[in-house]
Amino acid sequence: MVQKNKIILVTGASSGLGLAVATHLSETGYIVYAGARSFSNDTSEDGTLKKIHLDVTDQAGIDSTVKKIIETEGRIDVLINCAAIQVLGSVEDLTWEEFENVFLTNTGGVVRMCKAVLPFMRNRNEGQIINFSSIMGLVAVPFQSAYTASKFAVEGFTETLRMETRNYGIKVSMVEPTDYKSGSVKYRPHTAAADLLSSPYYDLFRKVTAKIEYDEAHGSEPEKLARLIGRIVQARRPRLRYMSGKFDQKLSVLLKKILPGKMFESIIYGYYKDGPKNAKSQ
Repeated sequence: MVQKNKIILVTGASSGLGLAVATHLSETGYIVYAGARSFSNDTSEDGTLKKIHLDVTDQAGIDSTVKKIIETEGRIDVLINCAAIQVLGSVEDLTWEEFENVFLTNTGGVVRMCKAVLPFMRNRNEGQIINFSSIMGLVAVPFQSAYTASKFAVEGFTETLRMETRNYGIKVSMVEPTDYKSGSVKYRPHTAAADLLSSPYYDLFRKVTAKIEYDEAHGSEPEKLARLIGRIVQARRPRLRYMSGKFDQKLSVLLKKILPGKMFESIIYGYYKDGPKNAKSQ
């Protein structure tokens, strides 16, 4: 049975998976604060969905937002960390600033948000945190080193947080989506150097990114993941990990566990190196 008076804060809720999650939870009957840095400072309400300005790299803004919600609602029952950015390019072509920006949002944002709500949840001896990792937090993909590394870090952070908070009534989980039709392709920049013909990685980069974009365009529907989040919110004893999406991509995690490392690496590289098989028809 849904406890409809739960107060839920969702980050990265302006588009893609974050928007789907916030919308679904609101339609279910929860009071949802949908945060995104593209939203204005003025809270706008659509039923139980309240859009608020929230930049997960801005500590003062985070503290102010959390304080405001708690003053208004009395608590935050569930924090869902969806905010993430990507940049494509080889390790050599990516600038340090590009790496840093990805980590500040994808990893730093998760850490900042968790630290902001933990004291309130711990004092109430109740709360729930759901962090968005990724299939790429388990399996690396070429030309996504910054994103992959940031999600590997989220994996370790969430495991640690779950153990630390288990005696304080705080339930901690993470979701590991495969490719979804999130629309993030158009928001995913390439490092400038990778687009130059002079880059030694140019040819391979174009093929791999074409495959990445093809897989996302043919991925699962965001609403599927949103419904999973709804079930996690309702779960009495949620698991640590929830993988969701295409079967073949989930299978890669199992293959990584059972195959010799060199063989698995060759399979992943071979999957991406020639681009989508029907690229000519796109």
